[in-house]
Amino acid sequence: MRAVSVVTVLVVCLASIPGRGQDANALDITRLSRELDETRRQLAESQKQVQQLRQDVDELRQQLRGLQLPAEATTVAAADQDPSFLAAKIAELHQDKVESTSKYPVRVSGLVLFNSYVNRGSVSAADVPVLAFPRSPGIPNGSIGATVSQTLLGISVKGPVVLGARTSADASIDFSGGNPPVSYGVTAGLIRLRTANAHIDWSNTSLKIGQDAPFFSPLSPTSYATVAEPSFSWAGNLWVWTPQVEVEHRIALNTDSSLTFQGGLLDPLTEESASFQFRSPSAGELSRVPAIAGRVAWARHSASTFPFTLGLGGYRARQQYGSFPDLNSWTVNADFDANISTFIEVSGEWYRGQAVGGLGGGIWMSVIYPNSAPPYSGIHALRSTGGWAQLKVRPTQQWEFNGAIGQDENDGKDLRFFPTAYASYGFSPFQKNAARFVNAIYRPRAS
Repeated sequence: MRAVSVVTVLVVCLASIPGRGQDANALDITRLSRELDETRRQLAESQKQVQQLRQDVDELRQQLRGLQLPAEATTVAAADQDPSFLAAKIAELHQDKVESTSKYPVRVSGLVLFNSYVNRGSVSAADVPVLAFPRSPGIPNGSIGATVSQTLLGISVKGPVVLGARTSADASIDFSGGNPPVSYGVTAGLIRLRTANAHIDWSNTSLKIGQDAPFFSPLSPTSYATVAEPSFSWAGNLWVWTPQVEVEHRIALNTDSSLTFQGGLLDPLTEESASFQFRSPSAGELSRVPAIAGRVAWARHSASTFPFTLGLGGYRARQQYGSFPDLNSWTVNADFDANISTFIEVSGEWYRGQAVGGLGGGIWMSVIYPNSAPPYSGIHALRSTGGWAQLKVRPTQQWEFNGAIGQDENDGKDLRFFPTAYASYGFSPFQKNAARFVNAIYRPRAS
């Protein structure tokens, strides 16, 4: 009986050992399962966070696109209101980015402009007429033709920030520099520099150095027919692209209006034709005194009212003709640009001056002589008055209609100063020149 009892106890003890090992393995599996579930939960949560980040990035991209589009539309609208018409139209064209060696952004722009024309009567230039002459018997009085010489090319670059100011530069050329005296030269227009400027811009002050339209006469009528020379260039528009240094300062009067003060020095150009190869000083440059000019303008730019700008300016220079005493050249200028409704705009300029042929005034004449060729026995400065006005109607964003009239007139008293008066090169002086135009412009919507 004892033997049997011992065996029974041993069997029970041995049988209990495998049961404890199974319990330990079950605990390990349960713990691992819980850890795996926790890992899966954390992974799922991470995936949700990644998905949310992706959604946030997509929303941010959409917001950035939404901000860029209005900015571009605002830029185009502002460019269209810019007084410098040709620079504004070039800015609206498609522009390609190129890379410069300095790594600063460079933009190239252009306008391929095809003009066809029909002339009646005798004019100064068939493709861009600025003067009309009396009809002469036996001489053809009319012409037709076409040209692409008013095609434009432009380049602009944004430079570094210097002394807290943004720097930039731009230049433009066309192919209206004349026609080479060769076969088919009439269609081989020579490249010509129009404008070139360097800009230094602080928040309220700007410095510009280069060649541009006179800053005291900032506007020009809107026309694609006369791009080589702005419209009314001999009929009341002082436009000649002149080397100059200009300082501009802007003062905000309140949230709706501002004052702009401009002043600078200009090359005192006169209207003599340049020699082909070497530059000879003009009568203004022979005075050895730079021209000085200034302008003050008040602008209203409230969101609740229509924009309006009114400017007053002046110019003064000296001119030296041979052994004669120096003559004074001067102007008093006014300009305005007003939107009188959401789709109607009126603008214009006026001037009164003396000896301003070098600026495009006086029908391109500054002085008269009593004899047709040198040596001249006398000289007299011409006073003149001119101006222009334009009505612009924009029924839609794509269409605009323009009508304008301009006139320049030399004082009759000055023209009668000599019994017989002659302008430069023996031409008879003009007393009055008037011009007008009507046009329609369609701009396709940008893609």
